[in-house]
Amino acid sequence: MIQLQALTAYLMARDLVAKENFDSWTEQVSLELIWKPDRDGLHMADMRYRAVFSLQSFTDHPARLMALVGSWLETHDPDRGRHDLPAPMFSVEPLDQDTFDVDLSLEFIEPQYLAEDPDGEIEAFGKTWAFVPFDLWVAEHGEVGSDGR
Repeated sequence: MIQLQALTAYLMARDLVAKENFDSWTEQVSLELIWKPDRDGLHMADMRYRAVFSLQSFTDHPARLMALVGSWLETHDPDRGRHDLPAPMFSVEPLDQDTFDVDLSLEFIEPQYLAEDPDGEIEAFGKTWAFVPFDLWVAEHGEVGSDGR
């Protein structure tokens, strides 16, 4: 649940609420089996889950939180539209004129991969496989070279 961990770290780093007033967890985890070879190994499945974030005693403007979440998704989850994931849902409950309890829920899809391994514990297609945590690495800098032509 890489996306849950990453968005949690991002929001916590913004000091939106005291650390003890912030919580995140998953709900409704499902697994769509795929079993398709690709460049990262055997694409075993796509895990789909709902991530829930709870911010208690939030005193900032709720639209700031919405903007932070929206910009994080734009940068870190650009394929949401391809997967037809629903928009983030915000529940804002006023505690008084300046303080709110905010719950945010959104869905993520993360690929699950296996790598062929003679000592692996997972058997499929007459081979043994090991689970491989998949991290998506995106180049932030690059250089294009040529051979002088």
